[in-house]
Formats: sequence, C-alpha cells, structure tokens
Amino acid sequence: MMTVSRRIFMRSAVLAPAALATPALLRFTDVAEAEGTGAAATPHFQSRMVGEIEVIALMDGMIRRPPAMMPGYDEAKARAAAKLAHRPHDPEGMTLGINGYVIRMVDRVIAVDTGSPAGLAPTLGGWHTALAAAGIAPEQIDTVFLTHPHPDHVGGMADLKSGAVRLPKAHVITSETDWAFTFDVAVYASSPKEVQGGFDVTRAMIAPYETRKTLITPGAEIAPGLTTVPMPGHTPGHMGLRVESGGENLLIWGDLVIAPAYQFANPDWAFALDNDKAAAAATRKKVLDMAATDGVMVAGMHLDFPGFGYVERAKQGYAFVSAPWDYRI
Repeated sequence: MMTVSRRIFMRSAVLAPAALATPALLRFTDVAEAEGTGAAATPHFQSRMVGEIEVIALMDGMIRRPPAMMPGYDEAKARAAAKLAHRPHDPEGMTLGINGYVIRMVDRVIAVDTGSPAGLAPTLGGWHTALAAAGIAPEQIDTVFLTHPHPDHVGGMADLKSGAVRLPKAHVITSETDWAFTFDVAVYASSPKEVQGGFDVTRAMIAPYETRKTLITPGAEIAPGLTTVPMPGHTPGHMGLRVESGGENLLIWGDLVIAPAYQFANPDWAFALDNDKAAAAATRKKVLDMAATDGVMVAGMHLDFPGFGYVERAKQGYAFVSAPWDYRI
C-alpha cells in the first residue's frame, strides 16, 4: 500500500481550510441540517454508448470557487486560456460543475461517484434527482465505484442525519490507499477542525458500506470492460476508469482536471485540494498527453456537463473538444 506523508497532507490538505469559501462545507452538522433543502433545480442527464455499454452523465450541480484555489494562478494567463477555450472568465470566481456517471451493462448498473450532499451549496445535491430523471431507481445500482472519497463524490451514498444508505443494494469499490487514509486516526487527530469537517462528511457517507466494500489497487478490473487506471496526486489513491467495448474507449478521469477553463492550457497549475500538487500536475500532463495521442474519449467530474469529449494539443498546453451527440441512444 502507498504510504502517505502526514507532513504533505497537512501542507496540502484533503479539504484545505483557507480555500473553502462555503462555511457549510466545513461543518458536518451544518451539512446534515442543510441536506435535502437545496439541489440543482433542473435535473440533467445525458447518455451515450461505448460499444455495447451505456454511460450516463448525471449533473449534480455547480459551485463557485476563488481562483486563489489554484496555486500558480496568473490572471493574464488565465484570461488568455479562457479566451482560447471560448469560456467565460471572471477574476473573482470560477464556476465548477460537478458530475457523476452511471454505467449500464446487460446485467450491471454501476455508479461512478455520486455527487455532493445538498448542504455543500444550494446549487449542489442534484445527483439523485438526475438519477431518477434518467429512469434509474437507487435500488437498481449494484456497485459504486469511487474515483476517490471526497465529499463531492460520495454525497449520494447515505443520509447524513440517520446514516441510512441511499443505495441499498450497492457494493462499494474504491482505492485501498484512499480508504485507509480517510479513516486514519492519527491524520484526523492532527488535522484542523475545518479539515476534520470534510473527513466527517466523507466518513458519514461511506462508513455504512464498511461491510460491503472491496478495496483495490489501481489497474484492477471491476467488471468486464471496466479497468481502473492509477492517477495519483489529487488523493494518494485517486483512480480513473477505462471503459472498453466493441473497439470503443472512454476514460472517466475523476478529478484529473478540476478547472477546465484554465488547467487544459496550464496543466502545471495545481488545485488547493490536491493532496500532492506536484504528483497531481505530473499525472495531469501524462494523461492529457496520452488522451491527445491516442484520441480516446474522456469524461470528468468537473468538466462542463456532460463532460464527454476529446483532448487536443494546442498552442498553449491542451484543449478540450466536446464530443458530438450520440444518435445511437
């Protein structure tokens, strides 16, 4: 198992307190009280095929964060990157989308991350609403694959007040390293209260699945055609998921890119929530280069909804090109 330096953790933090603008995100009780009171108003989902496998994007919502959350941020470079990407630029704040994905196979329904608890922001917490709009009941999901256990990826798993599971038949698959890190008593005890609040939310969401989980190392196959891909840095055990069927490929890369308006053009720009910023940047460059070289379709939890698209090399770093509509659906 990968060992994690507590010094590195305390420097970067899973939930860096100085970077969090929403007080509810920092306090477990506030999130519990707010859960269910606010969500993305309009449910959005979009499906496409990867060979014989259906992949459904679910919009959880969006959140605003200050550019200061990107160490190395440069206003002139950011403005230029946004212009090249034909994206809006606001020096006061970034709009970040949050997505989840569901993979529907002949005999399996697998959720890839589950969005945020509604209490993290009034514009979040729409994962279950989008799931219902896509015609999928919670009890139909047999597996949850977590790219990593941050609060905005585990929010649909349990009720924060009661602890009751919201996906009653789901088995959880996630990184052995990340699970151990999340429940590390010493790390928790040595963390600021604000950071502990983030751990509290994640623990409350995933702990009810303690007896029905499988902990893996990256590279493991979780189902036919679904193979995990190591992408360390954002968290120690952060993973992507490669979907392969009928000669087609899709790489769901979790939080490889968090601020798409800026990080495609500037892949060396880290994010405050990256546990190991240097490793996250190195992973991002490696995966972006691979995606551009191989022409593989990608999807991500913070790409603009629905997140399906391709990576191309650009005059400044890389560029993202949205995938066309899939008329097979």
